[in-house]
Amino acid sequence: MLFYFLISIVFIAEVIISLALIIVLVKADKIILKYNEITEEIRPSVKSVMILVRKISKQLVELAPMLSEQIKKILVDFLISQFKSMLGAVTFWLVKKEVEKHV
Repeated sequence: MLFYFLISIVFIAEVIISLALIIVLVKADKIILKYNEITEEIRPSVKSVMILVRKISKQLVELAPMLSEQIKKILVDFLISQFKSMLGAVTFWLVKKEVEKHV
């Protein structure tokens, strides 16, 4: 008798656990279906956005060489102007030293 009682307790516990798992899975299924509906609704928008991004990236690829040339030109001009300033300062310093020697 005790054996049947213990088996029935274990069986009831297994039924409770399986019902809890089924409830959790049903809730998860509802959530997944909700998000699936949302993704189905926004799919055309995402597709149009991706097409636009692809067009923009193609234009950026075309503009990249021109942009790099502009950056190189600006950098070279800056370095040349700094070098000119440095040469002017060195020349002034050398002339000043030479003048100071003669005075």
